[in-house]
Amino acid sequence: MLDLATPSEDDLAGTTVETNGEIVLSTPKWLGDTDFELVAFSPSGTTCEVVRACDLACDIASALLALDKAAGFADQKPDWY
Repeated sequence: MLDLATPSEDDLAGTTVETNGEIVLSTPKWLGDTDFELVAFSPSGTTCEVVRACDLACDIASALLALDKAAGFADQKPDWY
């Protein structure tokens, strides 16, 4: 899942964050100067990974290029594309 999160507590193991959905997670890689970050996590997990906007944009671009190259979707692109 993806959600915005804000830090709530720092310790030696990392940072405890709370998402907009009020889920409490921990991450070792929180950037100290930010109020909110996009995080990726498993719904059943207790940890998350910070997702940088530029990395997310590159991943989406790669997925769209793969979709363009897929022969099965050449004439059947989704409405949102």
